[in-house]
Amino acid sequence: MIDLYTTSLVALLAPLAGSLVAGMGQNVIGKRADQITIALVSVSFLCTILMAKRLIIDAHPPVELPLYDWVAFSALTIHHGLWLDALTACMLLVVSSVSLLVHIYSIGYMQDEQGYARFFSYMSLFTFMMMTLLMANNLIMLFFGWEGVGLVSYLLIGFYYQKESAVNGGLKAFLVNRVGDMGFLLGIATLVYALGTVQFSDIFPAIDELVNTPIPITEGWVVQATSLIALCWLIGAMGKSAQIPLHVWLPESMEGPTPISALIHAATMVTAGVYVICRFAPIYERAPEVLNIILIVGSSGAFWLGLVGIVQSDIKRVIAYSTLSQLGYMVAATGLGAYSLAIFHLITHAFFKALLFLSAGSVIIGMHHKQDLAKMGGLFRSMPITGLTYLVGALALSAIPPFSGFFS
Repeated sequence: MIDLYTTSLVALLAPLAGSLVAGMGQNVIGKRADQITIALVSVSFLCTILMAKRLIIDAHPPVELPLYDWVAFSALTIHHGLWLDALTACMLLVVSSVSLLVHIYSIGYMQDEQGYARFFSYMSLFTFMMMTLLMANNLIMLFFGWEGVGLVSYLLIGFYYQKESAVNGGLKAFLVNRVGDMGFLLGIATLVYALGTVQFSDIFPAIDELVNTPIPITEGWVVQATSLIALCWLIGAMGKSAQIPLHVWLPESMEGPTPISALIHAATMVTAGVYVICRFAPIYERAPEVLNIILIVGSSGAFWLGLVGIVQSDIKRVIAYSTLSQLGYMVAATGLGAYSLAIFHLITHAFFKALLFLSAGSVIIGMHHKQDLAKMGGLFRSMPITGLTYLVGALALSAIPPFSGFFS
């Protein structure tokens, strides 16, 4: 029998251990940082497979595993722990597997770069923060992971800190996400005002109570608690999942190393907003007017940002705008109440879009770090393996059967 408690703790903490060893001991271990971080992320991935087997295949009911009491006031008590169910297991599989593959890919891509150990430390730290977000059993712990991925994203986008455009790209991502995060924080505050708790185990049974809780905005203007919370968390999701008008940070984030684009901006961080909407689907189901807004935001992003991608000349920006468009599909699906379909497309998209980014990285290395599409052509003869992998990713993105994008 799989011990979920031990397995989940190892899955969560292994990337953190790798990050600390690689970062704090970089002067000692040097380029062996890749071996340490890859080994520990591999352990985390194997643990998530065991968890998925138990939670999905064996249909184990959702379970909350307590860790420790963080805060205990008369008005608010916060118990940190892990919330494990099928949704958690699906998302953990995506994050840990893509992270492992990107770690391995980065050995070759970053071989001649300065800050080699620092890069692997940041990537493992990002993996830990994302897994914390997914496994949290309360909104404060979730918010810690939410802010953590934003911080590490800032560090990775600005990895080439001597390059002005990279610094500006990281700063832009950080500032735009602060706008969305303020909305997310206001939603948490509203929920605490209405229910006096941040624990998932207390929130879900009390959603009917939320529906009947009025929140005074101004004198004479009162809104339903579920509507206000759903709207605030939508703003947070728009920032993290780069939806119109808070999408402007994602194209600028292409200034970071290409493996980062595959890890953060295709498979993990940008899907956090979609995950939060799906996690709190019972709240959104009781706020139909917010679902209409979500549908408008998602569908407009899917259409317009896809069009913008057509006229880009930078190979990574084309894929970045494609990501924005695909995220629009996921958000629109949640607006229609098709949460399972949103997660299905999130999973398939994570893999074929990461594949496209990593293939683009191979092209960029082959072109001696030139990214202008106008200066490329006839590369298939000299890069046949990259050409085939890129073609597979493009066919999946274009929803051509039998590739995964066709089904989602």
